[in-house]
Amino acid sequence: MAKDSVVRDKGMPGARDVARVGEFRSFAFYGKSGTGKTTLAASFPGPAILLDIRDEGTDSVADVKGLQVREIETFEDFEDAYWWLEKDEGERYKTVIIDTVSQLQQLVVKEVGEKKNKKDAGDWGTLTQRDWGDIAARMKEWIINYRDLTKFGYQVVFIAQDRVFNLGDDEDAGDDQIAPEVGPALSPAIAKVLNAAVSVIGNTFIRSRVVAKEVKGKKKKENKIDYCLRIGPNPVYITKVRKPKSIEAPAFIINPTFGDILEVIKGEE
Repeated sequence: MAKDSVVRDKGMPGARDVARVGEFRSFAFYGKSGTGKTTLAASFPGPAILLDIRDEGTDSVADVKGLQVREIETFEDFEDAYWWLEKDEGERYKTVIIDTVSQLQQLVVKEVGEKKNKKDAGDWGTLTQRDWGDIAARMKEWIINYRDLTKFGYQVVFIAQDRVFNLGDDEDAGDDQIAPEVGPALSPAIAKVLNAAVSVIGNTFIRSRVVAKEVKGKKKKENKIDYCLRIGPNPVYITKVRKPKSIEAPAFIINPTFGDILEVIKGEE
């Protein structure tokens, strides 16, 4: 009798209401410092937790209500944060922000280097191909783990610096690859995992333009700064939006927010 009651109340373990399937997604935003990556992530549903991985870029979001910060100094800190979030199942936070996954990679690089007693541990040039295989395997596991937090009711945001990729950077690149290509600042193998894992990939950038303004009856030109997010198909910058094929994504969004991206996904722009 008690067993039947549990089934009726909670349903099958791991099952979710069909209305909630697709409600939670994973995102990757990359770009140069100061282009609005963290500000965009802070526009996601709150309460939110920002895992600050040696980035110290929280000044721009210091006034955001419902945003908490957890400093990540070691990879063990990152693992512990995941297990806490999985156990909490979206009760305390609605959004998880990893800022930045580029610095997360450096934590693993340093850890692998130190375990092998390499001098200058953490420098890319001191590691062997096998070392990089170990690093990629560990990063892949934890990128997928965090991506799968969407199953527990979280929006998940990965933030990265940007990097220019050339044909020689990736042994698996085909002859038809465009070079250079700009994407998240990760090793090619790890970048592939992140790019495939998430639902949305966007590149942040700042656009400067001259606009005409009338002041006291006189026309005056001034520079206007726009914070933008490349999100539609682009021949150079890696972008992606998982959406119905009938919906056309814009080349970029000005002053982007979570709501703006959701409108693109649903075709409501």
